[in-house]
Amino acid sequence: GDHDWLASQYEALKTKLLIHRTRPDGLIDSSQSQHRRLDLVDWPPGERDGFVFTSLNTVVNAFHIRSLSLMAELATALGYFDDAEVYTVRERGTRDAFQSQLWDSALGLYRDGENTDHTSLHANLFPLAFGLVPESGRERVATWLSERGMACSVYAAQYLLEGLFNQEAGDQALALMIADGDRSWKHMVESGTTITWEAWDQKYKPNQDWNHPWGAVPANLLPRFVLGVQPLEPGWSSARIQPHMGHLSSASGKVPTPRGPIKVSWQRDPVFQLTLRLPPDLRARVELPASEGSTGVTLVNGPKPGPVAARRVGARWILNEEITGNIEYSWKVEVGINTD
Repeated sequence: GDHDWLASQYEALKTKLLIHRTRPDGLIDSSQSQHRRLDLVDWPPGERDGFVFTSLNTVVNAFHIRSLSLMAELATALGYFDDAEVYTVRERGTRDAFQSQLWDSALGLYRDGENTDHTSLHANLFPLAFGLVPESGRERVATWLSERGMACSVYAAQYLLEGLFNQEAGDQALALMIADGDRSWKHMVESGTTITWEAWDQKYKPNQDWNHPWGAVPANLLPRFVLGVQPLEPGWSSARIQPHMGHLSSASGKVPTPRGPIKVSWQRDPVFQLTLRLPPDLRARVELPASEGSTGVTLVNGPKPGPVAARRVGARWILNEEITGNIEYSWKVEVGINTD
């Protein structure tokens, strides 16, 4: 929420959009030298799942579209409304071209680029994480990614797992996080590390460093998705509480914010129940898992216990009213009780 700081960075951020490399349809072109030095896809190079480099790179363009969307948001926050409109229009057109040129409707997956039929993990995990996959294709992409497994580096795992959590595939995301074999954080722990590595193992990058921040993916995924605490507005004036259970039976923790800690605890036996305490000047939208057979939500502890107004949206019960106040709330998802 610091607009002064943002203003000091804004012009520099504009140069990162690679606008100078765009084609008439808005998509970014890549030369052979850019393939070798600039188009990351994944690191180390051996972790790219056989990605085929062409003049149109699916991963680079997925990042480009996401960056245009973020720049429109930043420009709006600073009052640069003409810039925001330019970025918004460009993002829409580029997104349409991305879908037209790179989506294989027969497979229900993205190809690595133009003029190749190869479909890598990376060409699909980044679009899923960035919200680019059409709604009708998201379940198919998430299922395919889960079946492919961790065919990427620790760096790309951030986006793979984030996309799965966002698609309500928490079971698969958590299973990959603690998988057997040498491509998981369980392997790092069993190898004796005390700080996350740059790569899954020495054999994947013999000269890796042993204190790499991008390896600490669970450190942000567990509070953001398992506890379900994410900001809805800059500066944490409001938050969303949206727990993802996966195969877990319970979870609890405290998430620091500039306004004070958010304390969350949930359990699922015999029914899902969430306990929440907010800092005094923070609002929250609560979205509870809609377990099989559930019919509504009851406030167990807090002001006016009893059935609360909530609407079913997909796999969630979303409370109609935001929660405020430095008091403890507890809700449970009801099964067999109709609150309409």
